[in-house]
Amino acid sequence: MRRSLFVLLLGVIANAMLSGCKKPSEPRDENEHEAINKLELTFRRAGQPDQICLAEDPDGDGGLPPTRIDTIRLAAGQNYSVTLRALNVVNGVVRDITPGIQAQANAHEIFYVPSGITLQITKLDKDSRGFPLGLNSIWQTVNPGAGSVLVKLMHKTGIKGPNDGPDLGHSDLELVMRTEIN
Repeated sequence: MRRSLFVLLLGVIANAMLSGCKKPSEPRDENEHEAINKLELTFRRAGQPDQICLAEDPDGDGGLPPTRIDTIRLAAGQNYSVTLRALNVVNGVVRDITPGIQAQANAHEIFYVPSGITLQITKLDKDSRGFPLGLNSIWQTVNPGAGSVLVKLMHKTGIKGPNDGPDLGHSDLELVMRTEIN
């Protein structure tokens, strides 16, 4: 009797330990990503209507090339307030991924890397530690010219710092948008 009670008790303890070690599946686990297949940049300038530039890649990263990448057209010598939205569109259902990026700000940063043009970009929003995020920014144009801006969303769990470059971590999104300053 004692032996069978001991075996039963040992089985209950082992079962409790094994089930207690399982990682719970949480719907907001930061390692579970939905594909960003549509990007929306909204440019606001005082006294002017908003300009929305879109990039769409229905099959996501890899596979076929994007079906649409708008050219960003800005006026020289101006300041623009810019907001980025990341979307997942499947079968006509649009899911805004932006709140998830905001909620996981400590593990993300958006970079805007101009090439061939003079453009000053300042990120306005920050994570809980005061490190830059980049969903909201100010773009200051200088001289007329044509070039591009690389938009890059980097995932940096546990490694994000206050002055990181655009290559630290792994890319959740990387897109080159032609840019004209007139």
